[in-house]
Amino acid sequence: MVINLSLHHLRAIEAVQRTESFTRAAEEIEVSQPALSRTVAEAERRIGTQLFERTTRKVTATVTGTEVALYAAHAVRSFDSALERISGFVTGSSGQVRIACLPSLAATGLPEVVHAFRREFPEVELVIRDAAQDQVVPMVTEGTVDIGLVAFTDSLPADLAVTPFLSDPFVAIVPRGHRLAARASVRWEEFHGEEFVGFNSVTSIAPMVRRTLLKAAAEPHEVQTADTIPAVGGMVAAGMGITAVPRLVVPLMNFSDLVSIPIMPTIERKLVIAYLSDAPLPRPVFNFKQRLIESAAE
Repeated sequence: MVINLSLHHLRAIEAVQRTESFTRAAEEIEVSQPALSRTVAEAERRIGTQLFERTTRKVTATVTGTEVALYAAHAVRSFDSALERISGFVTGSSGQVRIACLPSLAATGLPEVVHAFRREFPEVELVIRDAAQDQVVPMVTEGTVDIGLVAFTDSLPADLAVTPFLSDPFVAIVPRGHRLAARASVRWEEFHGEEFVGFNSVTSIAPMVRRTLLKAAAEPHEVQTADTIPAVGGMVAAGMGITAVPRLVVPLMNFSDLVSIPIMPTIERKLVIAYLSDAPLPRPVFNFKQRLIESAAE
């Protein structure tokens, strides 16, 4: 036999058994006492047995009523917990945000946003992966992450929507004893003939530097390339040559004998928030995206 009880019945049974009063139970679940009495009576009819013994002074659960109330309490708690989780996801106060970003942003542009966001939404789980541009973009297009923080290029896939995030001007990185180290600024043309430590093409930096040097008719002597910012910084610190990097990556070149110098004319790496354009962002992801935009505007 299948007993057809709704959550409405279960909530009434649980409240009456716990409070031992139709009056208090009705007040708690915000219904009238006659309506509560009818709900309990209907539940008893559907179950086929009495759940409560009523007197003018007290309501006592029968043996069956006590057992049914235990199951009812479990069902009500589970339902209310599920509703809280759904509400949290819809409002953005719970859920998960998966982010992939360039290493420079993971170390410099992202931590303060993450710290503030976790204070505001402590129940939202943040999953952060840092990787090169050619790894971050596929993570977004394949749905492995919700958003990616990348450098804008014309080669970004058409199915990605992008929102501007930060502008990151390039600076020259030279050893402290280099002839350019005391300069207030340098020009791209002055890289011509200089020994140069470059980045491999897996990074978002290499294509921009190469295009800009070509436009300036500057041909440095590239003595070495590397994939990572610390590796390039270490080679420059060792005196192998100079390099050009976006300003946000400078903190990752943690060598005391390096100097950063603005380059004229200013060339900026445009950093964007990338996400799939064919579906709305879940509320927690949307909230995080908004916090990123707000932090960039400060």
